[in-house]
Amino acid sequence: MQRTFETSRRTRRAPARRAGWGLIAGFALLAALPAARLGADAERRWNDAELVASYAELKSVGTLTDAILRPSLPSEPPQTEFLDALAWFAAGTPEEPGSLTLAQLDAFLNGQVQVYRHLLEAKVERGEENDYPRTRTWKVIQKLTMLRNEMATARRGGSFEFPATARVAAGEDPWEREHTLGSPEEFDVKVCQASFVRPVLVKFGNTNCTQCMLFEMIGSIKELAENPSYRGKVDVYKVWWGMRPDDSFAGKLRDPERLDELAKAEGIRSSPYFVVYRNGRRYACGDAFPDARGADEKLDACLLDQSAAAPVASACAPAGSASSSS
Repeated sequence: MQRTFETSRRTRRAPARRAGWGLIAGFALLAALPAARLGADAERRWNDAELVASYAELKSVGTLTDAILRPSLPSEPPQTEFLDALAWFAAGTPEEPGSLTLAQLDAFLNGQVQVYRHLLEAKVERGEENDYPRTRTWKVIQKLTMLRNEMATARRGGSFEFPATARVAAGEDPWEREHTLGSPEEFDVKVCQASFVRPVLVKFGNTNCTQCMLFEMIGSIKELAENPSYRGKVDVYKVWWGMRPDDSFAGKLRDPERLDELAKAEGIRSSPYFVVYRNGRRYACGDAFPDARGADEKLDACLLDQSAAAPVASACAPAGSASSSS
């Protein structure tokens, strides 16, 4: 079953009464689980690989859906700008500012859980090769769970106000082709060599990354590059890594080159991950979320970092020379 990130938008556009029924149904699933079946796994959190490996056991005892509803979560708290964009996405990407309710979120989340469960079943029981849509859907569930946790806090009171955010039109943009690196050789010219002239900021993105897809939907990486604070002073590029995407991929390039080995050499283990290159050295900025205006205080601070201790970038070091990467 190939319903994924983009096609699931039909779920978000359901009438409010269906959102309410989705919330009731989601909680009913949890309430119906006997405590004895949950046992020691009641508080356990799961990743996709563990759910694949434990599918048969979880299904046999009736706790599969409960496990899917408890995805493992990143240790770092999400940025407010990311949550803003995520709430906007869960609300159906409206053109006007609004408020997402828990009922709406739970209806959307329940729909994603059902999609993931079908994909999991197809993978384990029928051997279907669906790693891309399955892991992509799991990551959406993970991020929606983070949003739900935030909405359940006292200060949010069960709702999330999001700003107006315009969705960039689908289709390839010439800027994207020019600023998406397609080979280690291109990286050498546009990043390594160019970094001796001015700083180069690179966003490393996994094709399955929910945050990266939100970047694509609002066009914030291009906006960052064209922000007056950066334009002409900093070069900005994207590097993709991970699985070959399917038609649900929101990227401006339908099938970008994945530079897995280069990303690995540069120490990239999560996504999105930003790195500034200056004089062939790498200054790791880590996770960040530039908004629709291309603004991000964390990246601003990273670009100002003049630390001489930054390691030579593995991808920029001459062949055969000793180098290190963080």
